[in-house]
Amino acid sequence: MRISGFAARLGTALAIEVVAAGMAPMTRAATVAGVVAIVERDGARGDPSSAVVWIEGAPGPPPSPERAAITMRGKAFEPAVLSLPVGSRLAFPNADPILHNVFSVSADNQFDLGLYPRGPGREVVLRSPGIVRVFCNVHPQMEALVVVTPGRWVARPAADGRFSISDVPDGRYTVRVWHERGGSGESQVELTAGNVPEVEIRLDASAWRRRPHLDKNGRPYQGAQGATRDPY
Repeated sequence: MRISGFAARLGTALAIEVVAAGMAPMTRAATVAGVVAIVERDGARGDPSSAVVWIEGAPGPPPSPERAAITMRGKAFEPAVLSLPVGSRLAFPNADPILHNVFSVSADNQFDLGLYPRGPGREVVLRSPGIVRVFCNVHPQMEALVVVTPGRWVARPAADGRFSISDVPDGRYTVRVWHERGGSGESQVELTAGNVPEVEIRLDASAWRRRPHLDKNGRPYQGAQGATRDPY
């Protein structure tokens, strides 16, 4: 088993149990089900509902791009966490009576939408899989996280951490999990008729701390102290 993360600065204890149950031989498909458990520094269980689980490597056509929106309201992004398939269009309407400047410096999904007032806003195409960290260049407290997935096998856990991904073709794939406080983990799973693999992924949350980020020009926000460059 190999464990890694998109975000080295994020740590959590994240437990997953993935069970694949073979369906009728003719369908050659399976259901991947599991539980995401978030453990905070004091040992309490965290909220797993903002985690994203997806499967990489399964054959089939690419996912259909979607259209979605993250609204700026009350100097905050709504929703703060979103998952979309690669190629999707994401709009940023401004519901505030003030100017905002949405930007991201995340790898292949970098963008800068400029300064604009209340209205339908502007949009961006998410062209590469990965974690996209979105900020406002005017208000450093504003942050949104977008998980761009490469395939159509994606799930968001319920409040109790349970998730299910159905109709996954037989084969050997990578199951990935990402959580805003916990980063990500991965493990291999093999789906074959009659085979019921059990996969567990654990990450440690004890060292997680929120850090200030830089503006779109790589400089600290006015009045901010100790800001460091975000790895995304």
